[in-house]
Amino acid sequence: MTEKLLFWLQVIMAWVYTAPQVIFIVSGKTAGLTLAVYVVFLAYMALGLTLSISSYKIKREKARKHLIIIFLQWLILVGAILAVGLNKIIWRPGDTVICVAILILSVFTIAHFRGFKDPIGRGLLAVWCKAIPQLWLAYTMLNAKSSAGVPIITLLAGHITSIPRLIEIFISGSKHGWDRPTKGLLLGESANILTWVAVTIVWIFTAS
Repeated sequence: MTEKLLFWLQVIMAWVYTAPQVIFIVSGKTAGLTLAVYVVFLAYMALGLTLSISSYKIKREKARKHLIIIFLQWLILVGAILAVGLNKIIWRPGDTVICVAILILSVFTIAHFRGFKDPIGRGLLAVWCKAIPQLWLAYTMLNAKSSAGVPIITLLAGHITSIPRLIEIFISGSKHGWDRPTKGLLLGESANILTWVAVTIVWIFTAS
């Protein structure tokens, strides 16, 4: 029952996160937003999807199957935000710097793990693709002295979706073993939550 509630909470809150964000972008409220965030978020969701599939192949149980659905849904929704934002959100020089930094870190990570096969390596790639752009988003809002592009419902939904996902990963690891794909998921999701907290702190500061 707990796993089912966590799953449906994530499904619903993903739409709660996305819909206001899309509405704000379409209406031109993009102050403090950065296009690089959504470009790299797509990579994060794709990595999460591959890790959840690998985890499910090792242990075919419901919680791990739920994670596949969640990451697949996010891949579609972030793609929708990016599609809407392409002509609305300004691509700043700093966006290029962030993307290059993530690319360099990714190349070193792939070289260290000798490809994409190792789940811990993919977990680290997920860290670069989520933590760095979210910290860049926090900086962009701080620099613009505005959080107008991020609705409060989107901010809250980010927490309400990520925390249950982390709980599901913990449940899966505790019940069925901490295999490398599950550890990789834990790495990426922990970085996601910690840096979204940083975004929240800056949002409160710039909104006041």
